[in-house]
Amino acid sequence: MNCMTIRSVALVALLMAAGSLAPAASAAEACPGGKDLVLTNGRIHTVDAADRVVTTLRIRGERILTVGEAVDRKAPCLEVVDLGGRTVIPGLIDNHTHFVRTAQAPGPFIEGLESATTLRMLLDALAAAAKKADPGEWVAAIGGFTPLQFAEKRMPTREELSAAVPKHPVYLQVGYSTRGLVNDEGRKVLAAAGITTSDAGDVATDGKGLTQVIRSATEVQMKRRFPDYVRYALSVGLTTVVDHACCDWLGAHLAEEDKPNLKYAEQFWRAGQLPLRLRIQYDHRDTRDQKDIHSASARIANATQGLGDGHYKAVRFGEQVLKAGATDDEVFDVFLQLARNGWALSQHTIKHEETERYLKIMERVAARVPVKDLRWTLEHVFEITPDQVDRLKKIGVGVRVQDHDYIRNFNSSWNPGPPYKMLLDSGIRMGAGSDSAVVGALNPWLGFYFMATGKDAGGTVLLPGQQISRKNALKLYTIDNAWFNFEEQDMGSIEPGKLADLLVLDRDFLAVPDEELKHVKPLLTMVGGRAVFARAPYLDRFKQGSTR
Repeated sequence: MNCMTIRSVALVALLMAAGSLAPAASAAEACPGGKDLVLTNGRIHTVDAADRVVTTLRIRGERILTVGEAVDRKAPCLEVVDLGGRTVIPGLIDNHTHFVRTAQAPGPFIEGLESATTLRMLLDALAAAAKKADPGEWVAAIGGFTPLQFAEKRMPTREELSAAVPKHPVYLQVGYSTRGLVNDEGRKVLAAAGITTSDAGDVATDGKGLTQVIRSATEVQMKRRFPDYVRYALSVGLTTVVDHACCDWLGAHLAEEDKPNLKYAEQFWRAGQLPLRLRIQYDHRDTRDQKDIHSASARIANATQGLGDGHYKAVRFGEQVLKAGATDDEVFDVFLQLARNGWALSQHTIKHEETERYLKIMERVAARVPVKDLRWTLEHVFEITPDQVDRLKKIGVGVRVQDHDYIRNFNSSWNPGPPYKMLLDSGIRMGAGSDSAVVGALNPWLGFYFMATGKDAGGTVLLPGQQISRKNALKLYTIDNAWFNFEEQDMGSIEPGKLADLLVLDRDFLAVPDEELKHVKPLLTMVGGRAVFARAPYLDRFKQGSTR
């Protein structure tokens, strides 16, 4: 086994360590099936129909046994964890990510990127990532951040990047702008490939630099990065993410074999090393010919909605079922096929005219085949109007909104959105997510902040009058998103019989000041009753395997 393989295996083992909580042999003998886990003395937000807050819950195996019932701490076959008054919420569900693409992006994952509030913090995060890099490996961030989040309100200079990371090439790109910035080593690597950069380190927006960076990643490096990104998701409280099983890096010029795919996600899943829940919705934007074997119609004929297991499952079509340039009749044909075959569907719409186009097509479909039970949605809907909302409600189509305007790109051409309060007040079915990690940040607490304050990463009120309560934000990120995945009976709230996906938070997210909301994090993340991420004071206890 070579050193690279050893490193990869070690990282996977480290990722799964918190979830490897088999009880000791003596406990197993005394308690067939293992001990029940009891979390008590907490503020447990159930997000059930009554919105109860209880102090105690009991977990048996992967599911919740009881909620709010007194437990005799001295009873046999119990492992009791005193929460010390801490807040517990259901595991968070992100309804719209490009998770797999980011998980296999080039370079080691830069963990401090989303939370950095100064250039010093950014540069330190880049330096930390560089310590994990192979010789010559890029340290790259393709979107997921904005200069507005830094106190300096600017990008770092080439000189600053070079001082922080002198021995590895660095590439930073803001969203889909295709404007890249490199350090001295990055300039050398690109120059060797015939790609020129400015004295300031700017890379031309023709996509050649981006293409070179993406193609540099090896299979070993991508497989090493994948569990790091999964671990990060768990560390910010995400227990389920919905991914589009796509998409190309906008502006890059990639061959088919260079494009993101599900290969690594499926390898970890088959090996039992995928600790969070990955939900797939099939995106077909790269295909138009409905007779092609890779087309949406072929997928409809040969795929099964819901196929998979608790950690990996196909749940719907979206966010694009046809590539740009498809006619309304072509879109209608595919939408009608989806409706007749009972598939859930999500369709990308940002601008008002996009919403109007796809709403009209969905209305045509609904006139032929009822869609109200299929849990169809429009995605993003930044410029949606009350009239359009009323028409969606009439045919039974919901909306799933994302917070990527929190790090709004400088080249965004739409009006800021989404209108959270208007949508919530309308009563339309609704869920929330991130659209991470090129145009949005994955960390859901940045999304909570955006929904609750309307402020972007620079502190500007981008959504005046559209703020919603933190409790409503929690509901959108839990039970409402579970509903769109047809999984509301299994997850999204803390209730008897449901999967024990939950978080123990480091602070009360309902009580902290607005600015502190961005810094909420879980001390313990559980998926199916197993600890998959832990911080002090739970780290030692759960690593020792004394509880599960």
